[in-house]
Amino acid sequence: MAKKNVFAERRKIEQQAEAWFDRTHDDIPFETFANEQDKLRTGEEMLGEIRRKINRQKLYKLWRNVAAAAIIVISVGTWAYRNQQSSNSSTITQAWDSYAAKKSEFKKILLPDSSVIYLRPGAKVAVAHPFKQQTRQVKLETGEVYFEVSHDPAHPFLVTTGQITTQVLGTKFIINNDPLLADIRVALLSGKVAVRSQSTALGVLLPNQQLSFNRYRETVKLESSKAYTSENWLNGEYVLEDVPLKSFAETFGNAFSMDIKFEQKALEKLHVSIQFNKSDRPQSILNQLKLIHGLHYQIKDKEVILMK
Repeated sequence: MAKKNVFAERRKIEQQAEAWFDRTHDDIPFETFANEQDKLRTGEEMLGEIRRKINRQKLYKLWRNVAAAAIIVISVGTWAYRNQQSSNSSTITQAWDSYAAKKSEFKKILLPDSSVIYLRPGAKVAVAHPFKQQTRQVKLETGEVYFEVSHDPAHPFLVTTGQITTQVLGTKFIINNDPLLADIRVALLSGKVAVRSQSTALGVLLPNQQLSFNRYRETVKLESSKAYTSENWLNGEYVLEDVPLKSFAETFGNAFSMDIKFEQKALEKLHVSIQFNKSDRPQSILNQLKLIHGLHYQIKDKEVILMK
């Protein structure tokens, strides 16, 4: 009879333990103790009390206290594990290495996986450190950048640009994140890329296609585009399609290390489509504005003044 009571009591304790675990969520960290000293002191008091009770109780009481001790030990172990996980998640943060191309500087970045990023003047990117984790991550903060990504299906290459992310396994593509333009543009030269926003897939690009994402309306346009080849982009060819004159001024100024100012503020909003190369004479490019909008200019050292 006593033996049955022992096992009945033991089963009751096991059921209590199971119920306790059912009420506990492993993904919610918590802290029961004020500090580590408090935690250790409380644990020692618990174990001391358990030992005293074991020494003076009968057999069936021993079984009950051993079960209770198991619950306490497991509970404290779970607390410690959760505290460690919570501490790790708060202390391990993503580190980034930043790169920027100065005016008139065409910058090349060789990544640890042999992928290459080319920055046009004024462009800024950040590269995850360490780079090769479950994914390979890059953030394009501003400017136009050309990517040559080494093929690695096990580690997708992700480029975050504002509200969108471009994912590739290995390919060549261009992203233009000009803050003066409404659209973020992704142009594919070879391979295949997928573009998504935080909430939805936006499209899959094939070679010679361009995806334009309007950062304000969050609309998408997918169209054919053969504006660039790898060679002409790397050789400093610029193709600006229907951009505000203010955006042209920023691009031109970065390419030739010059500053453009407008005599009339309204000129900034005029739109222009223009093509030029970094090897061209700045005066030749500005002369095109004369033909397009009838604009005049003055050059003083590294400063250009545009006027009607």
